[in-house]
Amino acid sequence: MPVKPCFIVKNKFQIVQFAPLAEAYPDARYLLIDRKTLRNEFTRQDIASSRIPITVVDRETVVKAADGFDVVFFQTVFPGIERLTRPLVSVQYGLAKERHNYGEWRALADMNLMFGPYSARKVEHFSPSHGVGNIKFSGWDPVISKEARLSAKASIGADPCKPLALYMPTYGELGSFGQLAAPLAGLRGTCDVAIKMHHNDERAGYGWIAEAQRHGFRLLFSGDADQKRLLAAADVVVSDFSGAIFDAIYAHVPVVLFQENPAQKIGIQKFDLSSIEFSRRSELGITCERPEDIGAAIQAAMDSPAAALNRIRSVRKELFAEGVDSVKRSTDLVEALLRGDLPGLTTPQLYVRETVQALLSCEAARRGGALSRLWEKRVLQTLARARRGLAARRK
Repeated sequence: MPVKPCFIVKNKFQIVQFAPLAEAYPDARYLLIDRKTLRNEFTRQDIASSRIPITVVDRETVVKAADGFDVVFFQTVFPGIERLTRPLVSVQYGLAKERHNYGEWRALADMNLMFGPYSARKVEHFSPSHGVGNIKFSGWDPVISKEARLSAKASIGADPCKPLALYMPTYGELGSFGQLAAPLAGLRGTCDVAIKMHHNDERAGYGWIAEAQRHGFRLLFSGDADQKRLLAAADVVVSDFSGAIFDAIYAHVPVVLFQENPAQKIGIQKFDLSSIEFSRRSELGITCERPEDIGAAIQAAMDSPAAALNRIRSVRKELFAEGVDSVKRSTDLVEALLRGDLPGLTTPQLYVRETVQALLSCEAARRGGALSRLWEKRVLQTLARARRGLAARRK
C-alpha cells in the first residue's frame, strides 16, 4: 500500500522546505497550524491553490487530523505534538542555533532525517537518526558556471555586469538588518545587493520592504522565495547567525558573517557560543563585527572566491550527505520504519520522550490556565522515572 503522509507546517518557509519530499507522495497533505498572525502570511487563495492540499488545524484538531495518515512529518515542535500517536519523522531544516535544532524535542520523533553526519551524531542519542542530505535542495546541482550565473542574475532583476551580494539575515534581536541596511545600501556603486528576509520577520507583515526601499534597495525577496534561484545568482552571501550561512556553503557560494557583540546575544533564540555558526566561524567564511567593515569583508570574499571556497570544502563534507538522492533515501527509510525493519527507540530514549511529552502537556495546561496538582504530580513522576532509568543505564 502506498504511504499516506501528512506534513505539519507553520509557515510558507516550511512548505518550501518540505516540497520535494511531499511531492513524492500522491496522497500527501499539509496540516497548517493556525495562529493569530496566520492571515498575514496566507490568503484564502494561497491555501486553495496549493499543489498539495492544505488543511488548517489547531492544538485541538491536529491529533484527529493526523490520525488519518500513516506517518507525520514535522520540522520543529508544534501544538499538540505530545498527544500524537502516529509515527513521527522529523526533518532537519537548518544548522544554526544548535541548542534548538538539536534539543530534547528530537526525542519525540521515531526517526530524524538530518542533513549529514554532523547533525545525525548530534541527535542520535534522542532517537534513530540518518543523514539524507538537504531535502530542500534535492535534485539541484549547485555547481554554477560563469554563464549560468550571469543568466541567473538577469532572471532576478540584477545587473549581470555587477557582482551580486545576497543578504540573508536571521530574525529579531539576533538579526542584523537594522545595523547593515545603511552600510549595504552604500555599496550599490560597486555591487548589487539582494535581500531575502527571514520568514519569522514576516509573521506580523511585510513592513521591512518599505524600510528597505527607503534605503534604495530594489532586489527584495520574501522568506519563502526560491533560494536556488537566488544562490545561483550570488557571488557572495552575507549573513549573521542565520542558517542561511549553510545554504550558501551547500551552494558553493563564499560567505561573509557579520557577528556583532556575540557574547551579548547568548540566550536569544537559544543561541550560545558553542553553536556552529559562531564556534566554527573561521571555517565558514570571512567574519566582521562592525557595520563599517562589512564592505571590506564583502570585497575580500569577491576578490578571492577560490580561497573562500577552499575554506569551506572540508566542513561542507561534514555537514551534508553527498552522492545521495535525498528524497528517495528519505522515502526508503520511512517505508522501512513503517514496516518495522528499523530498530525502535531504546529504553533511555523512551524515558526522555516521556519526560518531554509530560513537560509539553504541563506547559499547555499552564497556558490554558488548567494546570492542576494532578498535572504537576504526573510531571514529577515522569521526571523521577526518567532519572531512575538513566541512572540504571549508567551502571
